[in-house]
Amino acid sequence: MKKVIDNNNKNNNNNKKSSNLLLVVIGIVVILGLIFLVSFMVSEAEEKRDFEDVSISISATSLLPALIHIADSNGYFLEEGVNVEIKGYSAGKFAFQAMLDDEVDIATVSDPNIVVKSFERNDFMTFTTIVNSADHVKVLTRKDTGIVNPADLKGKIVATTKGTTAHFSMITFFVFNSLSLDDVELIDLKPGEMVEAIKSKQVDVIFTWEPNIIKAQRSLGEEANLLPNDYGYSATFNLASKTDLISEHPEVFEKIIRALFKAEKFVKQNKQESIEIVAVAVNGTKQDIEELWANYNFNVVLDHSLLLTLEDEARWYVENNLTDAKEVPNYLDYIHLNTLEKVKPEAIGIIR
Repeated sequence: MKKVIDNNNKNNNNNKKSSNLLLVVIGIVVILGLIFLVSFMVSEAEEKRDFEDVSISISATSLLPALIHIADSNGYFLEEGVNVEIKGYSAGKFAFQAMLDDEVDIATVSDPNIVVKSFERNDFMTFTTIVNSADHVKVLTRKDTGIVNPADLKGKIVATTKGTTAHFSMITFFVFNSLSLDDVELIDLKPGEMVEAIKSKQVDVIFTWEPNIIKAQRSLGEEANLLPNDYGYSATFNLASKTDLISEHPEVFEKIIRALFKAEKFVKQNKQESIEIVAVAVNGTKQDIEELWANYNFNVVLDHSLLLTLEDEARWYVENNLTDAKEVPNYLDYIHLNTLEKVKPEAIGIIR
């Protein structure tokens, strides 16, 4: 009888131990599950918190934003924790105005537009150059116009897009060749209207940027006549934003810069793939973009030449009474150095 009782006690003890062990296992599983869930939620929250939404306006008809297209296509912005929305405009001046109107966070902008707006306001800064080119804007005419050299432009109908790099290049071309704007009839056209305008003989000459020129050349065939444009102007394309936005979110602009450096490296190491990406982005052919590629220097920098260019252009505006301003602004107030300097100090060439 005692043995039976002892056996029963042993069984009860074993059952209790099994139950306790099961509870411990369940408890451990529950705790581990909770830890995993909390870790996942925290990780997800951190990912969402670190992921920044940024809008960038660009000139959709130009090769100049190539680094932006490549950084976006290759996922470099996302790698840096930035979700970029690219908004295309028919010309850089409209892209820049969209930023000034708070429609986007960052804009691509040429140096002439920085100068023009610097006479009106001081709430924006450029924080990097992304490309420069002395052959971005060109002068195209038809052979039947009889235009062989710049002097032949007198009395002709000339088209450009006012308030853009093309417009400033045209003015520089005229000054360099001792011409006056009064010597021609000037027509303001959108970049996308240039090819048809010169083909249909609505105008005699177009001053516009690539790839519009090469498209017009293809359309005109043997009738196309490209005038020399070696008049000493090299266009820069830059990124600009509101000053307070740069100050309040420096880490976001650092991420943008790092992504662009990745794109710059990719361009140097993968020419053909870069050309393919840009051809799709600007709705051009691979053949056209490849022919133009060598005309562009895709570098993320802030060179001293930018400062000198802005000063020279502003001085020209003042001297020719194209602005009410009587003095040239201090363009160091319009160039933000800290972000680029923090990411890559050697990319800064501006002497302060």
